[in-house]
Amino acid sequence: MKQIGGFFTYEPLLETENHFWESLCPEGGSLGFFMSGRCANYYALKDITLTDKKKMAYVPIYTCETVLEPFLKAGYELLFYDVTKDMTPVFEESALERISVINLCGYYGFCNYDRDFIRKCSEKGVIIIEDTTHSIFSGNGIDPHCDYVVGSLRKWIGVPAGGFACKRKETFSLPVHRPEEEHLSLRRISMKGKLELMSAVSGQTDSHAMGQLNASFWDAEMMLRRIFDSYGSDEESESILRRYNFDRLKKQRRKNYQYLLDHMPSHPQLTIVLPALPDETVPSHFTVFAKDRDMVQDYLSGHGIKSTTYWPKGPMVDTTGHEEADYIYSHVLSLPCDQRYGEEEMEYICRKIQDMPV
Repeated sequence: MKQIGGFFTYEPLLETENHFWESLCPEGGSLGFFMSGRCANYYALKDITLTDKKKMAYVPIYTCETVLEPFLKAGYELLFYDVTKDMTPVFEESALERISVINLCGYYGFCNYDRDFIRKCSEKGVIIIEDTTHSIFSGNGIDPHCDYVVGSLRKWIGVPAGGFACKRKETFSLPVHRPEEEHLSLRRISMKGKLELMSAVSGQTDSHAMGQLNASFWDAEMMLRRIFDSYGSDEESESILRRYNFDRLKKQRRKNYQYLLDHMPSHPQLTIVLPALPDETVPSHFTVFAKDRDMVQDYLSGHGIKSTTYWPKGPMVDTTGHEEADYIYSHVLSLPCDQRYGEEEMEYICRKIQDMPV
């Protein structure tokens, strides 16, 4: 069976460095690589707490619990802002007097937040930390006022670690822990095993073997949720990040997303969340709302298409009074449109959705 989606394997690299990271972190700033996005986020927050004694963070009501956990571990109180179904944050002006940090997210590569409010945050001395896990490659993915940029490339490429943090105006001073080798070993085993499996069978995957690799992959993920801290990256991962062909990645993801926009059949189960692709946007996924998400996921999985829910609602999130955010949590579903695939796979996705039961 054709397999589309799922975690990334090792991929070909450039012979020379891509120089992407120099453009991310301005001269006078400080860049570090970390074991994961949450490790990078936690390290940045620990740096912020060296001077921030207020510790009130303004965070999105629609987010991943792994984004919120570093704030809680760093001692922050959370104030939530709303998010509408078109992935637009809703900021309250009254929050400016209460908060010391704001967390931004350009969902799925689309940065729809109010730039004027972010300017006001900067003028008020609010620290702006942009989680670019979804938007790192978009031309407007980093607000010019932001103080810290954090994120992970694990949703973008095959890399054991993949976290990064940039302090844009000053240098980091806190120590970084050595990476946790058991976690990285589990990820390497999963990535290498999937690569060998896909190579051996020319893309027609043994479901039992793939199931075992998926189990190992999620063992590593669950382990990280228990142990995350200011863990740095390993040398292999940093080399991958510095030598990956990001220009090809950006071009192919945009091409695949546009193909899906142009050819996705109308289906009563699905609504496209972001139905236009701005010139500056590099999408992380092709995201839809599914009326019966379990049915849709099961159907797609049965045809070899791995879809993902970003994100399940975490225990620290209460969506009472946030109807649109609650709808997102209940219906959002992401389809793969990444650089591993081309028109053939995008056509296959569209064809299978055309045939999907109502």
